[in-house]
Amino acid sequence: MRRIFLGCLLGAAVTTQCLAAGNLLEPSCDPHGDLKTADWRGRCNAAIDAQTDDKKRAALLFGRAYAAVEDYRYDDALRDLDAALVADPDNPRYLHERAYVNGELSNHAAAIADLDKQIAQQPNEPEGFSERAYARHYAGDLAGAYSDRARIVELDPESLDALAARAEAAVWIGKIAEAIADAKAILVHPAAKDDEKLLARAQQLLDAANLMSAPGEPARCKMRNMETKDARRQITDCTHAFFAATSPHAKAEALTYRSVGWQLIPNEDRATDDDAVAVGIEPGNDELLVNLGFHYLSSNHSWAAERMFSRAIAIKRSPMALAGHARALWNLNQAEAAFTEARESFGVDGNEAATWLLADMTFDRGDRTVAKQLYLSIYRRGSRDDGLVARLKELGVSDPGKAIAIGDKTKQ
Repeated sequence: MRRIFLGCLLGAAVTTQCLAAGNLLEPSCDPHGDLKTADWRGRCNAAIDAQTDDKKRAALLFGRAYAAVEDYRYDDALRDLDAALVADPDNPRYLHERAYVNGELSNHAAAIADLDKQIAQQPNEPEGFSERAYARHYAGDLAGAYSDRARIVELDPESLDALAARAEAAVWIGKIAEAIADAKAILVHPAAKDDEKLLARAQQLLDAANLMSAPGEPARCKMRNMETKDARRQITDCTHAFFAATSPHAKAEALTYRSVGWQLIPNEDRATDDDAVAVGIEPGNDELLVNLGFHYLSSNHSWAAERMFSRAIAIKRSPMALAGHARALWNLNQAEAAFTEARESFGVDGNEAATWLLADMTFDRGDRTVAKQLYLSIYRRGSRDDGLVARLKELGVSDPGKAIAIGDKTKQ
């Protein structure tokens, strides 16, 4: 969900404060317009080219940056926001929007720096604290994130969403009793009775907090083969291990192991969040970046996955980082680059992720014979994925085990 701060753009009236801050809307690049049309883009580009007043041009650049963000063109947005802030370096709207973009790009330190400046100017506006809490959370500053969420509750004590967000942040720093109390307060609050989404959020938080606060043994928090029945104990044990850990690596490791438990429950949102915070705590660990990349792929966030795998490859060009990056590139319609990296990954160790991708790409290219052999090799490794079985049937293989046995006999 877009966490945009438009300041006085949201109001019907132009206030004295907006005028003083130089926040008047520039109609040619109005963020409320039809941002994706060629007509809007043409008007906006022409207005930027023609404008000679630096601050008015900055407002136009902000509008174009907003449009770029809506189209997920974050690098284009950053260029315009950087230029806008050169002309108007303290504008809180521009600072907030650039922080949002940097947050989406996982440049959390840069986001926090901009939000510090915004909050210094607007200490009583919740939006800056909300955005900074997000950036701090994924940068691994969990205490800072809680502090910001608590400040929002102070500024807007009637907001149950703010209370739920504070409860979520409280869990991360061990204030689980506080989180449980906040969740229970939401569940019985008259204002929440018709808000099904908020009630579900509070109930899920309450269930998770109760699970994480149950008695556990940190020493049992390990990576191992588990069944669904083991997941709850894994979550509890790894929560205790996380709070007992004294090094960033140990904390990140506990979250990675806990993530497996959340996947089995299943709760993919919490699993992904654990892996994302682990990256924030230990950003130089390529294996954590790869884990997070595959989580993003599984939830169809290929753009975010591509960035995680790129960061991992910059640290270590491992087969799994290459395979994940190749899959993300393929999903983003960069087929040639994807094929090159998939072949490189497969050539190192023949890993299953690269084999899957090469099979899918070969199938799409019409080479059914090679695709069939690649899919059969995945089946041979032990995969019984429904999609794999269906694809083999599509290729004329109704009994993969028999086909593999016949193939092996032919080679003898």
